[in-house]
Amino acid sequence: MWKGAMVAAVFFLLAACAADEEQRRAQQEEYAKAAAQAEAQIAQQDHARCLSYGKPGSAAYIDCRSSLKNDRADMKN
Repeated sequence: MWKGAMVAAVFFLLAACAADEEQRRAQQEEYAKAAAQAEAQIAQQDHARCLSYGKPGSAAYIDCRSSLKNDRADMKN
């Protein structure tokens, strides 16, 4: 009788772990999507801002994008 109860408990715990793993995976996917959207918005904003310095590919435009990228990296550190 105890063996059956222990086996049932083990199966219950394994099922709970599997459900937690699925939820964690779903949350990670959600976070990755949100992060990608935020990066895309930042890239669009940087592009719009740097257009006032020159056309894409020009030295002034590239310097502007690099400067914004470096400033953002400095703020993270």
